[in-house]
Amino acid sequence: MSRFNALVFFFSLALASRAERFTLDSAVTHAIDNNPELAAARLSVDEAKARLLHAGRLSNPDLESELRPNVGGREFSIGVGFVQKFPLTDRLRLEKQISQSGVLQAEAEVAAAERTLATAIRALGVRMLVLQDEKLLKESMVSNSQELASSAARIAAVGEGSSLEAAQFELEAQQLSMDVLNLEAEKVAILGQLRPLLGVSPEVPLILDGALPLAVLPRDSVPDFKQRPDYQLALARVEAARHAVALAKASKWEDVHVGLAAEIDRSEDAPEGLQTDGFLGLKVSVPLPLWNKNEGRVLEAEASAGRLEKEAVALAARVRAEAAAAHGEMRAAQSIATQAKDMLIPKAILLEERLTDAYRTAQPGSQLSDVLRAREKRLALEKAKLDALRAFHLARVRFDAAMGR
Repeated sequence: MSRFNALVFFFSLALASRAERFTLDSAVTHAIDNNPELAAARLSVDEAKARLLHAGRLSNPDLESELRPNVGGREFSIGVGFVQKFPLTDRLRLEKQISQSGVLQAEAEVAAAERTLATAIRALGVRMLVLQDEKLLKESMVSNSQELASSAARIAAVGEGSSLEAAQFELEAQQLSMDVLNLEAEKVAILGQLRPLLGVSPEVPLILDGALPLAVLPRDSVPDFKQRPDYQLALARVEAARHAVALAKASKWEDVHVGLAAEIDRSEDAPEGLQTDGFLGLKVSVPLPLWNKNEGRVLEAEASAGRLEKEAVALAARVRAEAAAAHGEMRAAQSIATQAKDMLIPKAILLEERLTDAYRTAQPGSQLSDVLRAREKRLALEKAKLDALRAFHLARVRFDAAMGR
């Protein structure tokens, strides 16, 4: 082995050792743990919890002081006051409930983002695995075409066939090789979409292992809305909107001000002279809702609550439609894949093998065109089976997403 080949060999081993290998399930788990956008989204939960920590508290009290000296004499008065605002309604409790709903919303948004990420990765993974199977199919067809080209060349060498037939098989092998290159380019494009989702850098090789399972319809077909994070998010928004209506109504009354005051007064009282008097006082200020009754904010909150309730109903209807459509697509794709796998492809393979054997043994009536047509039909059926399998599993991904899995 030359020094250059040795370097290439060891470099390839180093890349292989650094490669990130995933199955569909492990890819989803890795992405949920390492996706940078998802990590940023989780901070919104901390933000909501911080808002909850602050919500529902009394405002800080005010400390007041006053000094009134007599500029023409020795008399003066000094006072100190302490004022606290208290709500007349249950506004603080409602603010706390709205913040609690905000935490639920943030958690549901993260769960919905995880669901969206998992769905995207599974869809790309299905496409990748089908591409890999299609590539293996084309590579086996290339090898078979090259073998037939060699057989045709041997037949032509003994004068029992034409050298043009060998050239046709060579051309077919080259065309299939071009298809393999196109599939490799599609594979690279899919890997480029997977890398940022998985949080894998471009320098690290990415490998997706495994194979797609058989097309088997799921037993259940009715979605469970409670399992869907986007539906949980819609319900949390509705709950927050209802609390916002109650808060808008409660905010009609502003906070009452309750204060305690202490005052010392030094005054001249002839003929005794300066005297010191002390006073304690209680002060209460109640704002009256005469001009601003908060009607606009109440109507706005009620309209927002009504809109969010209708959006939740619309989401439920859309979920049912998505699940039904995906289930119908799976059923149709399963029928195509089963028929191609169990009936059509075995017949096409048998016919191709018989025509190929007849051509190789130069049986009377055997023609190259018959072999090529049989190979073309088998390749088309194999491709149709893979397309149906891809359609089934992509629909299964959408179905599982609709079911809240």
